[in-house]
Amino acid sequence: MILRFLRPNETAESVFTIDYDRLWNAGKRILMFDLDKTLTPWQGEILSPAAKALLDSLTEKGFRIAILSNRNRGGRDKDFLADIPFPVVRNAGKPRPRAFFMLLDQLKAPATEAVMIGDRWLTDVLGANRLGIHSIRVRSCDLDR
Repeated sequence: MILRFLRPNETAESVFTIDYDRLWNAGKRILMFDLDKTLTPWQGEILSPAAKALLDSLTEKGFRIAILSNRNRGGRDKDFLADIPFPVVRNAGKPRPRAFFMLLDQLKAPATEAVMIGDRWLTDVLGANRLGIHSIRVRSCDLDR
């Protein structure tokens, strides 16, 4: 039974290969991104210009963006995360539902309008699927675009 929650709704090579227009046409308005190995390399401390440009273009299309990360380091992370102009939940405790619900409440959106995009089955995919959030698992962190 739990195996069905580990199966993402979609798989993509990276955040750059997702068909965001199709998601918009399907009524998705909230994009929740994992950070490590999704928008940054593992424990990266800066968004690449390509990742910044992607998030800016998605915002221009009307999507509301949020970052949902299990990263719990302080120090330089605090400065890096403070510069991200979207709601950020770090130390989220994924796959537990608390942080997902907190972001949905903050964005005033139902789970049916949300998409979780991340690299891990046991945190990103499982957490999203259990709550009825559309899940997309990315295979790589191709940020050298």
